[in-house]
Amino acid sequence: MERIGSISTADGSALVRIGETTVVCGVKAEIAEPELDREGEGFLVPNLDLPAMCSARFKPGPPAEEAQVLSEKLNQALLSSNVLPLKSLCIEHGKAAWVLYVDATCINYDGNAFDATLLAMVAALKNTTLPQATYNPDTQRTTCSRKVPRLPLQLEEQNLPIGMSFGIFDEKYVLADPTAFEDPLLESSLSVVLAEGGRIMQLTQLGSALVSSGAGNSESRKDVVAECIAAARKRREEIMQSYYGRGGCARQMAESHDDLGNTGRSDTPRR
Repeated sequence: MERIGSISTADGSALVRIGETTVVCGVKAEIAEPELDREGEGFLVPNLDLPAMCSARFKPGPPAEEAQVLSEKLNQALLSSNVLPLKSLCIEHGKAAWVLYVDATCINYDGNAFDATLLAMVAALKNTTLPQATYNPDTQRTTCSRKVPRLPLQLEEQNLPIGMSFGIFDEKYVLADPTAFEDPLLESSLSVVLAEGGRIMQLTQLGSALVSSGAGNSESRKDVVAECIAAARKRREEIMQSYYGRGGCARQMAESHDDLGNTGRSDTPRR
C-alpha cells in the first residue's frame, strides 16, 4: 500500500507499507551554498529513523546501528542511480543550491526496512515540488516566488531505483522479503537495487553463507546470486509497468511488493 502526499507540511511525502513494515517519508527543501569542489550541484540527504515505537528491538536514545547502516545504503542507492541529478538542484553556480532532506521514519517494523524505505523515498521525491528560486547578486540573497506554480523535481525516470532483498536460511533456502521473525534465523542477506533495463545499481551482501558447503560451492553461489538478480529484475519490471507507466506517478507500487513472500520465495533447497 502507498499513499502520496501524506504529510501536508512537507515539500513531498509518501507512506509505504510492505507486509507489516510501514515507512513514512517526507522531503524538506532548504537553500544553502554549494560545496567548493561542486559549485554547480545541490545536495540530497537521505536518512532513516528506526524509533523505539516501531519495534521492541530498538531502544530509545541515539540512532540504532541498523538505522545508520541502512541510511548509508539508501544514500548510495539514490546517488549511484542518479535518479535525481544534483546539477538540477543548482540555483546559481557557486552561490545557491537546494538541499533536499529526505527523512524517513519507520512507524511499524517487521523486517526488510530497506526495500520499504527506498520505495518511500522514491515516491516522496516524485511527489516533491519546489518554488521557483532566484538569486540576486546585488543583495547576495535567494528569493522564492509564491506567485508562480511550484515545479516538480527533474527526476530521471529511467533511473528510478527499486530494491529487493533476500535472506539465506539453513544454507539452503532463499527467502524473499524476510520478516522480523525470519531475520534472526538468517545466515546471510542479499539486497539488489536495479534501474531501468535491469541495470544493477547496487548489490550488497551481509554474512558469508549463500549455499551449503561442498563440491561446486563457487558455481552454486553464482547460481543463487543470479537467481536473486533475475527475481529482482522481474519484480522491478512488474512494478514499473503496473504502477508507474511512462513518467506516471506511482499509486500503489508497494502492493505488488507485498506478494514477494508468496511469489518471490524459493523453498527449494540448494544443492
